[in-house]
Amino acid sequence: MTDTQTIAAMRPASTQDVADILMDAARKGEPLAVRGNGTRTGLGNPVRATRVLELGGLNAIDFYDPDDLVIRAGVGVTLDEVEQLLAQKGQYLPFEPPRYAGLYGTDSARCTLGGAVATALSGPRRILTGAARDFVLGVEGVNGQGDVFKAGGRTMKNVTGYDLSKLVTGSNGTLAALTTVTIKVLPAPRAEVTLVLPATSVEEDVALFARMRALPLGIGGLARRVNAAGVCEVLVRVEGSVPGVAGNQQVLNSLLATRGPMQVLEQAESQSLWAGVRELTCLHARPDELVWRVNLPATTMPAFVEQARKAGCINRFFVDWAGGVVFSTMRGVQPEVDTLRYRKMAEQAGARATILRAPDAVLTQFGAFPPVSAGVAALAARTRAAFDPAGILNPGRMTVQA
Repeated sequence: MTDTQTIAAMRPASTQDVADILMDAARKGEPLAVRGNGTRTGLGNPVRATRVLELGGLNAIDFYDPDDLVIRAGVGVTLDEVEQLLAQKGQYLPFEPPRYAGLYGTDSARCTLGGAVATALSGPRRILTGAARDFVLGVEGVNGQGDVFKAGGRTMKNVTGYDLSKLVTGSNGTLAALTTVTIKVLPAPRAEVTLVLPATSVEEDVALFARMRALPLGIGGLARRVNAAGVCEVLVRVEGSVPGVAGNQQVLNSLLATRGPMQVLEQAESQSLWAGVRELTCLHARPDELVWRVNLPATTMPAFVEQARKAGCINRFFVDWAGGVVFSTMRGVQPEVDTLRYRKMAEQAGARATILRAPDAVLTQFGAFPPVSAGVAALAARTRAAFDPAGILNPGRMTVQA
């Protein structure tokens, strides 16, 4: 397997440059590792490639229309640049894209907007605003044959036939090399507070999450973590207008009155806390540990966590998305055995267990992404073949290859 970290990267400056590179690679049957600035190459399976196509040079903002709540930019524009631009107009990226730079030992300032679309990662606010793909209005890219294509547009309704924008979102560079993305943005909340209260059992905390979500309280974050002092606590983020947050906080104060002492974090403190949740800092993952994300129904989460902890498959964990996702660490003592057991437990709980970080040997053997049914695998293979007949785009990234 080729180590793509040691290969000199091709860094095109235009869509046509990308098309020329891919057309040449397709003609030669030469596999390429497609990435932005290479900040999350540890996400997914190792890529078997002889050259690197780095799209971070496509870093121009085509337009930003605050009135229409839309921005179109090259995939190499950094998330920091986009967020700073939006903040000047009181707007933001609703899906709160994680960087995971700390997880992979890279520079978060170099994480790109295209990387956020390619990975389709969403932060804690997903329970309120939706997922990353919900805000991708359009894309421009180049398929594995060197053909330039465009899909979608500037509005939510500008989609007929197949929605290719949603299809390539989350494809991790295996269907196309994206060059430009058009994103729907939203007005940022004027106020934000986070209530920090003592945790009880996982079952009781998830039941509390369900009760709070049933109320129209503008809750943009519900998590359960262990803080730096080793104390387990529940986090509740409330967002909206200044009077709206104040009123919703009063409702929550009544609902949570029996929970014990409560700490209230305002604006900057709240934002800093949730940045730690978003970036998995609160997981305190050690370099020798595997890191997992398990997506599952909140109703089955407590039993799954209990079973996995008893089996020794979870070292530390925290819960986000109101119980809909569990992030955990696993000791790297016997990863081959524990990975199989953990995946089996997840499958029985109706969950999908994804490895966010592990040694290449583990990823190559078991795959970062959970297995899918034969029907889904066949459909995915036909889709990849339609976009990339020669199989040159990030080969092996999403499926383990023999």
